[in-house]
Order: sequence, then C-alpha cells, then structure tokens
Amino acid sequence: MINSLLNSPLDLRTFITQPVNEQTPTLTDELKNIAPTMAQELLSEFDGKRVEDILHQQLTSLITISSASLPTAFNYQYSDKELALRTVISSQQEGLLNNENSDKLMQRLSKSVKDIRGAYANTNDILSLLGQLGHEQESFLASSEQRVERALNPYMEQISQTNNEGNYNFEISVKTKEGDVINIIFNSSQGFDESTGKAVDSFGLSYEVEGDLSEAEHQALTQVLSGVGEMADEFFKVSQNSNSKYVPAGQSNFNIDFVSAFDHQQLSGFDVSFSTTEGQQLGDQKNNLDLSYDVNQESNQQALTFSSQAGINEIDFSLDMSTFGGKDAEQMQQYITTLDKNLEDSRYNSKGENETSAFGKKDDLKMQQGFALFKGAFASMSLAAQRYSEIESLAAQQFIDGRAMVADLVDNMITSDPRYQGLNSETNNTLGDGVSTLADFDATFSFSKESKNFRALHPKIEVSLSQITEQHKSGELSGLTQNKTVNTHFDYQLTRPDYYNKTESYNIGAAVKDNELVGLDQQHQVDVSKETYLFNPETNQYELEMALNETIANESNIRLINDIWLENKESSHTMAKKERIANEGQPEDFKKTNHHSYNKLITLIGDLDKLAENKHAERDYLIALNEANFFMDNNAK
Repeated sequence: MINSLLNSPLDLRTFITQPVNEQTPTLTDELKNIAPTMAQELLSEFDGKRVEDILHQQLTSLITISSASLPTAFNYQYSDKELALRTVISSQQEGLLNNENSDKLMQRLSKSVKDIRGAYANTNDILSLLGQLGHEQESFLASSEQRVERALNPYMEQISQTNNEGNYNFEISVKTKEGDVINIIFNSSQGFDESTGKAVDSFGLSYEVEGDLSEAEHQALTQVLSGVGEMADEFFKVSQNSNSKYVPAGQSNFNIDFVSAFDHQQLSGFDVSFSTTEGQQLGDQKNNLDLSYDVNQESNQQALTFSSQAGINEIDFSLDMSTFGGKDAEQMQQYITTLDKNLEDSRYNSKGENETSAFGKKDDLKMQQGFALFKGAFASMSLAAQRYSEIESLAAQQFIDGRAMVADLVDNMITSDPRYQGLNSETNNTLGDGVSTLADFDATFSFSKESKNFRALHPKIEVSLSQITEQHKSGELSGLTQNKTVNTHFDYQLTRPDYYNKTESYNIGAAVKDNELVGLDQQHQVDVSKETYLFNPETNQYELEMALNETIANESNIRLINDIWLENKESSHTMAKKERIANEGQPEDFKKTNHHSYNKLITLIGDLDKLAENKHAERDYLIALNEANFFMDNNAK
C-alpha cells in the first residue's frame, strides 16, 4: 500500500543522447530578414571564435538565477562546459530556493538538458541561416557538445541520486491487557544503482507476536491497525504542493479519532513511529512522527504523547486524562474555544516589526494544522473516557454521579436563582462557569521552529489546559473543588529576550447538605506578562522597548443556609507598564504607567427578623455557617 506511492525517477543517463522533441525555435524574425542581405565578406569572418561566441550567447541566456552569478573579474571567459554546468546548477538552485520537491527538481534537470541541446540546435540554425555552417563549424559544435556531455553526466547522476534516495520506516507495537505484545515493522528504501543508472526500491515487512491472541484481542488489534493504517497513508502521501515530497504530519485530514473507540478491555496501549528521509542537495529532509497511547487500569488514567518533526518545524503535545468522565458538550466547546483564543493571543503577540507572525505564513499554517490535530485528540480521549465510564464498575459510576449532582445544583443556582449576580469580572471567563463533568486532564501543545543557520531566530509557542477535580466529604457535608487553568506562552528560545505569557484560572468549590447547595466559592484570575525588545546595531544588543505586568482577579463566596443568602464579592486590577520614549532622551528613559483598584461588596438577603427574634434559629444558622465555612476553607487548601 505504502510502497505503491514511491515513484521511480527519470533515467538521466539517456538525456544527452535523446532526440530533441518539440523544440521551440528561438530565432527572431529580424535575424531571418537580415541574413539574406549580409555581405559575403563579413560572413567569411565566422571562424571558430565567432562560432564559440554565438554558442556562449545561447548558453548564457539559459542561466536562471542572475547574470550576477557570472563574475567577470580579469575578463575571464567561461568555457562551453562551464556555461552548460552553470545552466544546470542555476536551475537547481532556483528550485531549491522555491522549496520544490524532488519530482520538481528532476523535471528541472530534464528541462536543463533539453535547453542545452536546444542551445546547440539554435547555434546550428543561426550559422545555417547565415550561410556559415560548413564542415569546420559542424565539427566544432560536435566536439563541444561531446565535451559538455562528458562533463554533465557525472554531475547529473549525482543530482539524480541525491534527489531520489530515501528511507521510509513504520513501526507499531501493541500491548494487550493480558501482557501479549504485537510488533509490526515496515521499511522501504529507494536508492540509486550506479551500474544501471536507475532508482531501485527495497521493501520489508515483519510481524511478530509474543503470546497467543484471542479472537476478541484480534478484533481489537484490527481496529487499531485500521486507524494507524490511515495515519500511514496520510503521512506518506505524495503532495506536489509541499516543500517536501511527503506531506508533514499535522495536515488537516490527518487525525487520531480512532482512539475514542480504543478497546481498553482487550488492549492496554500502543506505540507507533513513522519516519522518512529524503536526499536533498542542501541536506537531508527528515520527517518523523511518534505517537504513544496507554491506558493504566490501576490508576484509571489514559495518556497520549505525540511528537512530529518536519524539517525545521517540531510539533509536540501530550494529554494525560482520567478514564472516568461524563458528557458535557457545552464545556467541551468552551475548552475548544479557549484553546483557539489563547493560541491566537500568542500568535498576535509574536508579531514582529513587520506585523507578521514570528513563524511566517507557511509555518504558521503548519502550526494551525498541528493544533487542529491536538484538539481532535483531546476530544477523542474525552469521548473514550465517557465510554469507559458507561461500561466500568460501580465505583466509576458513583464517581460520575457524585460530580454530576453537584454540577446540576451549581448550574441551577447560576442559571435560575435571581439572587445570583455572577463574578462581574472585568474580563470574560473563557474557561466556563460552573462544574465540568468531563474527565480531568492535563494537556500541553507546543510548536517550535529551529533555525537553518546560527543567526536565525527560534520562535516557540506553547498552550496548556488542565482540569483538576477533587471530591470531599466531612460529616453531613459533601462537595468538591475544581480548578480549570489555561496558559499560553511565546518566546524565541533564548535567541532574543522577547516573551509573552498569559495564565487564566477559574477555581470553584461547592458544599452540599441534604442534596441542597449550601456553599459556592468562585475565583477567576488573569495574569499577563510581556516584554518586547528591539535590536540596537550600535550596541549590538537587544534593548527593552516595553514591559507589561497585569493581574485581574474576581472572587465570589456564597453561603445559602436556611434560605438566607450571604455573599462576599471582591475584585482587583493591578497593572504596571513601562514604554521607551520614542526618539527622546537616553535609552533608559521610559514612560511608566501604574494602576491599582480594589472593590469589595457584601450582600445579605433573607428573613433576618427570624434570626433576631429566635435565638435558637440564630444559633443553628451560625453553627451551619461555621461548618460550611470550615468545610470550604479546609478543602480549598
């Protein structure tokens, strides 16, 4: 299946001796009109030097980079062999500058050879029209073409070998729940046979099973191999639009959705690795992909790691997630939205002086494609946890039911209680209010770009998202605490000091007594830190242009006991910013801006007269209030 995608290259040894087909004449009408009227005494001056000049003019016109690539120091005159070789080299260089793949470079090589033959044909036609194509001139052109052919053949073979050599590897190891191991190794290589001048393919496939597979295990294995096979097809798929012959991992139609249907009752995990190496004239182009997925029954955790390197770009992400979780489509959409928003924040704050992404348009697209794969893996593992919970033991069901009850009570207060006013935050809570019933997780995505040379920058973006839930019980009170956090970070990996960091967190705690919500604490906070620099050629250093530190925090503590609503709300905003004064003062002169605000509001709603009139009611209320406060404070630590 994979081997059929490997195409054999052209046989370049026959290029020089192949006849010219459909060669487009390059003689101008002016030359045709002038030729009959030229004086015979002038034509007689076309000796070997004149013939060589015409040939060199034809060859020089084929060089594609620029005339500047032909130095003229000391009036040096290039030979016909050197000009022909420069025709091939300049065309290949232009293709490499355009990030063309191996097939395109081979097409360029074929065209260069045809163009060189065309230059000799044009020279022959010019001499014929001028009446100067005699035996001496024909002998000169034939000898020259033979010398060029001998000079080009070794070089073209080297290009062919370089452009078409490659190794393509695929390995997968699957572990069953019983401890059996299935190993599958595939490899294919394409090389150059110097004796025949042709590309040759080699293919190998090995299959090894340690243990005996049951029918159920075999079916589970087939499901995994089907999903991995689709990954392999996409990874090795030929694309004429890619700068590599192979589409790098992270393309929009590359996914790992099959993880959502992984049979954890039969299998415990798998490891898969893909790699390709293509010979390129400017160094090997390597594409590597490693994917690992494991389910740990003892710790009730599932883990997925992904790493992909395509040339100078690297995508890494990891997902650690509980195998217990419920369905919460609204919260899932909220998480996907905040992931997108934080990646966009980081991309926007990575813009340099030209207001473009630090990665450039092409690599920025690859990052977006890799991020789409990351989000798909996150959703698939969440679905897997939901499915696991539906078929697992009673303990798992109780875990889900306990959280689901608290989530419903909190949601009812937030959406239906007229006394609830929310956090009234200066910034929206992108993580979603209330309690999430999704499986807890810790997810991190990163995209980085290494340099092609020591002077280039190394930008890197990292986005992480997590959800941690703990359930508590003390006496008649039960409840939970949940933390949702998203962080985005950008920097240049020490190649310059600019950075951007933003962390948003939402913490919620709930206390329940007799299936009624008696306490709800919420805290939402956003922290932003950013520094930008400009390079000063006079000092040969990066100098600070702007530094920003900002924190926005909002908190709400609600106690609902004996139908008395007590709420304490606090909010604060702190900001410190300094900016270099443009074109004024010394380098250390900055404009500084500082801001701080704090607000606090206590709200008490209910029939307070009954507390004042009934000492027993007041005592019972204060006891219940202290119990709720102790429960909430103790579990928040």
